[in-house]
Amino acid sequence: MPSEITLSAATRQNLLSLQDTASLLATTQSRLSTQKKVNSALDNPVNFFAAQAMTARSSDLLSLLDGISNGIQTIQAANQGITRIQGLVDSAKSTAQQALAIQNSSSGAGATGAVVAAANGKSLLGSGTAAAADGTHDFSANASVFSVTDAFGNSASVTLDRAKLTPNVKDITKVTSDEIVAQANQQLTAQGRIATASLTNDGRLTFTSTSTGTDAKLTVTGTSGTIDIGFGTGAFAAVTASGIDSTDGSAKANATGIAVSTLSGGTFDLTAGDASITVQLGSGLTKTINLNKAADATLGVSTLKASDIAAAINKQLNSDTGISGKVVAVADNGAGTVSLRSTASGGDQKLTVTSAATSTKDIGFGTAGDVSKARSGTGAGSTGANSTGQRSALAQQFNDLLDQISMVAQDARFQGVNLLHRSGADSKENTLHLTFNEKDTSFLDIKGVKFDFIGLGISKITGNFATNDEVKTALSQLTNAASTLRSQASTFGSSLTVVQNRQALTKGIINVLDVGANNLTIADLNEETANQKALELRNSLAISALSLANQAQQGILQLLR
Repeated sequence: MPSEITLSAATRQNLLSLQDTASLLATTQSRLSTQKKVNSALDNPVNFFAAQAMTARSSDLLSLLDGISNGIQTIQAANQGITRIQGLVDSAKSTAQQALAIQNSSSGAGATGAVVAAANGKSLLGSGTAAAADGTHDFSANASVFSVTDAFGNSASVTLDRAKLTPNVKDITKVTSDEIVAQANQQLTAQGRIATASLTNDGRLTFTSTSTGTDAKLTVTGTSGTIDIGFGTGAFAAVTASGIDSTDGSAKANATGIAVSTLSGGTFDLTAGDASITVQLGSGLTKTINLNKAADATLGVSTLKASDIAAAINKQLNSDTGISGKVVAVADNGAGTVSLRSTASGGDQKLTVTSAATSTKDIGFGTAGDVSKARSGTGAGSTGANSTGQRSALAQQFNDLLDQISMVAQDARFQGVNLLHRSGADSKENTLHLTFNEKDTSFLDIKGVKFDFIGLGISKITGNFATNDEVKTALSQLTNAASTLRSQASTFGSSLTVVQNRQALTKGIINVLDVGANNLTIADLNEETANQKALELRNSLAISALSLANQAQQGILQLLR
C-alpha cells in the first residue's frame, strides 16, 4: 500500500502562494525580455489584434517606400540627362551659328550719305540745318523726304516729318539718331523692305539692300526736305552703290534663252503676236509673264530691243508679291538674249522658264508647245575651298553632336527604367508607375519621352550646310528642341515634388502606425522591474514561511516520540 503525503493547511497554502508567485514572476520576466505587455492574444485580444493590423500595414508601406525611393532616383537620372542634352543642344546651336557666320553667299549693296560734321559718334548732323549741341534734330517745323530704289525697280519712300515722327519719338524738337533710324526702318518694312537703315560707327546714316550680288544696286534720291540727315537737303543728288559678287564660288540660278537673231543688234517686232513666258522659282507657283501689247502698251512697237523686253518682264515680276525681288530679267542687246536669274545664290535655287500657252513669238524660250527650248537653271553652292570646307566640317561636327544627344538619352536610366528613351512611339514603354498605398489605389504614372535627336525634332545635316536656309532650319529645330527640353524638365520637376511629398507622407504614416502598435502592447519597464523585485521578495518570504511550517511539524513529531 503506497504511502500518502499529508500536507497541512499552512503548507498547502504556502505552496499555492509560491506557485502563483512563480507564474507572475515568469510573466514579468517575459514582459521585461520582450518589452511588451501584450505578447499574445491571451494577454489582451483587442490590443493584440489591433497592434498586429497596424504592424502589418506598416510593413506593407515600408516595402513600398523602397519603390518610391527608386522612383525618385529614376527622375533624378532623367533630370541629369535633360541637363546634359540641353548642353549638347546649345553646343549644336553654336556650331550652326558658326556655319551661318561663314559667308557662303553674295554681298548686298549699300548707299551711304556723305560724311558730315558730328557732335558725337551717334548723331546725324548735316550742313543744311543747324543741330542742337546734343546731336538731336528739331523736326517740329522741318522735314526730310527721300526715296530708295533697287535695281529691280522696287522703290520705297521715307518721310521724316512732324506727322510721322511725333507718335514714335519722345520729343519732336530733339529727335535722336536712333529714333530716325527706327522710323526709317519702320517705313521701309511697310513698303516691302527692299533695304534696311542703320548707323555707321562714325554716325552716318546707311541704307543696305536686302538683295545680294552685282545686280543688287541701291539708289537713294532726295525729293524734298529742309533738314540734313547726311544726304543733304532738298532734291539732293542721288547716292548709288552696287553689291559685289560672291567670292566663294556660289552662284545664282540662271536661265538664258537661245539667241534670237532679230534681237542681236537689231529690233524685235511685237506689234502683233505674243511672246509670253512662264517662270517658276523652285517648287513655287508658276508666274505667267504676258509679253504682248495688250498686257503692256510699251511692247506694241516694231523696234524692241532685248533690254526693252527685259524691262517689261521685270515690271510684271515686281508686281507679283510672291516672286518680287526673287527673280530678275537681264538683257544682252549685243548677243540678242534675255536671261532670268534668281537674286539669291546657292544650291537650293532653281529657276524654270518655258513658253506660255499663248506664245506665238520666240524670244529664246520657244513658242507654245515647243518644250525643246524650255530653259532651267540651278544655283551652285560655294566652291571656295575655305568656306565650303569649314561649313562641311561644321556640318559633320553638328551631326556628331546629334549622335551624342541620342547616346545621353539612352544612358540616362536607373534600375533599368529610362524616362528619356524608348524604341517605339508608345509612351507606355517607358512610363514609371509608382504605388503609394498597399492596395495600389493611390499611385502616380510618370510618362517617359523619346529624347534622342529624332524625338526632339532635329534632323541631321545632309547638305553640308551649303545654304543659309539649311543652317536656319537647323537653328529653328534646335530652338524648338531647347523649348521642349525646358518644358519636360518642368514636368519632371513637378512629378519629383509629388513623389518626394508622398515619400515623406509614407514615412510619417509608418511612424504613426509603429507608435500606435507600441502604445497598445509596450510594457512599462519601470513598473515591470518593480513588480519583479516585489515578486522575488514575495517568493523569498513564501519559501521562508514554508520552511518554518515544516519545522513546526517536525517539532510536534519529536514530542510525540
